[in-house]
Amino acid sequence: MINQVYIDDKKVKDILTYIAGMRHAEQIRMMFLCSLNGMRSINFCYLQIKDVYNDDLSVKDVICLDENKNKGKFGANYYLNSQMKKEFREYLKFLKSKEDELNPDDYLFKSQKMNKPYNRVSISRLFSNIYKKFNIHGASHLGRHLFVSKLVNSGVNICLVQKLANHRNIGTTQRYFNYNSQMLSNAVESLKI
Repeated sequence: MINQVYIDDKKVKDILTYIAGMRHAEQIRMMFLCSLNGMRSINFCYLQIKDVYNDDLSVKDVICLDENKNKGKFGANYYLNSQMKKEFREYLKFLKSKEDELNPDDYLFKSQKMNKPYNRVSISRLFSNIYKKFNIHGASHLGRHLFVSKLVNSGVNICLVQKLANHRNIGTTQRYFNYNSQMLSNAVESLKI
């Protein structure tokens, strides 16, 4: 089954504006951006300082996660573009404002009530509620679908998209592709005979 939910850049900006008005906006915004960068909730809910930042607190180029922070028995690598690096640098400022000293084992996203990492069910519920405000049926995994769709629509080779999404099977990557009628029209318009 192909997921046909597609969210354009304007809608993403509207969602980010909405998130800015929420309690714990900094954490929610960064989790949302991680989702849009292709991460599963299991990947970002357990992110620690050491996963994202080098010893000097500069942002890593690639977030390398072992099998304990990924689906299945496999690790995952998430490449960060300059925009995501900038977002993580800004998020580090937020973390520093909350903590006297950052420990490499500290989690990036912690529940305020229990001071523990958010669980995946809570994240899914949170994202689902945000999307409902915009009449979108989806949860935390929808960001991965958008990630794949944007890459494919940008002309990135599907084999590279498969690797960037950390899919073991290219068929899975194909199911993640979202489209709308405008994309179909643009595709046909691009043909020159």
